[in-house]
Amino acid sequence: MNLIIGNSEPVVRLKELIKQVVNTDLNILITGESGVGKELVVRSLHALSDRGDRPLVKVNCAALPGELLESELFGYEKGAFTGATMQKKGKFELAQNSTIFLDEIGDMSFALQAKLLQVLQDSVFSRVGGVEDVEVDAWVIAATHHDLELDVQNGKFREDLYYRLNMIKIMVPPLRDRKEDIPLLCDHFMRIHKGLAKGREITLSRELMDLFQEYNWPGNIRELENFIKRLMVFGESAPLCKELTIKIKNSQNAKSFTEPWVPDKSALDTVMEECRADLKRGFPSLKEISKKATGAIEAMVIEEALKRTDGNRKQAADLLQISYKALLYKIKDYGVMIPGQLPPE
Repeated sequence: MNLIIGNSEPVVRLKELIKQVVNTDLNILITGESGVGKELVVRSLHALSDRGDRPLVKVNCAALPGELLESELFGYEKGAFTGATMQKKGKFELAQNSTIFLDEIGDMSFALQAKLLQVLQDSVFSRVGGVEDVEVDAWVIAATHHDLELDVQNGKFREDLYYRLNMIKIMVPPLRDRKEDIPLLCDHFMRIHKGLAKGREITLSRELMDLFQEYNWPGNIRELENFIKRLMVFGESAPLCKELTIKIKNSQNAKSFTEPWVPDKSALDTVMEECRADLKRGFPSLKEISKKATGAIEAMVIEEALKRTDGNRKQAADLLQISYKALLYKIKDYGVMIPGQLPPE
């Protein structure tokens, strides 16, 4: 059962890819912006596979700190720590002969990544506080909104684990690239959330549907579903039309710049000087050069977008054509200053 709704070209390609990789048992990495429906892809893969008659086991790697996540994944033995009064199986054991979904894998601690790598390599692990090996046969599917290649370059994600997870990569398209699917998605959400209407007959106005097609959807399908939920509660489209009109206008204002952007030559010169210094100490790898150059240029472009939007991060994300969450991640990663904010002490 394929749970992906839509007939657009990107979705048709996505559905075909899902059919091709089912039952390969190769590790799969699902990428895409927040809210695009990565979990639905996982559920479709599991449902279509030979493992679909068993429960899908999900673990949110961003929801727990490292110590708790380790015991959640691998279980623990009695007495392993204070409060461990009995043996407990972890999610990997519970996923025996089934599928385990590691959501937000990019947020897993570096230390725990080593133990996960062992499981992927040998299909064996030990519980926390245990010495015996536990064998497991689980199909591993991971998902993230992170740019893991950049995280690898920055030393935040293990390169060997990345390549072990990334045997097959599935990129889920953002809603702005599949707007022809919006009517089908609206019908679906109105049907499953009809209880919010309390028996009233709710219809989508032509004006609201036109605005849906014009809007850029930085929050993707999750944002569309929230709009439909509110429509069912309000019972009419006027408040949502007003809100969307403002959002679209702000987005257009953020993009309506006629002056061409000229990169800061001094910042580029700094990167070149660092590369020259590296050459004097020892020949740097292309990966190191790429990391420095990419980071410097991305930071400059983000700073320019924030300047042009007077520090409005939502507008800057629209201008950069990335998700709001991805922008926040890059701002923090590069240490980009936001106009009007004081630098951290």
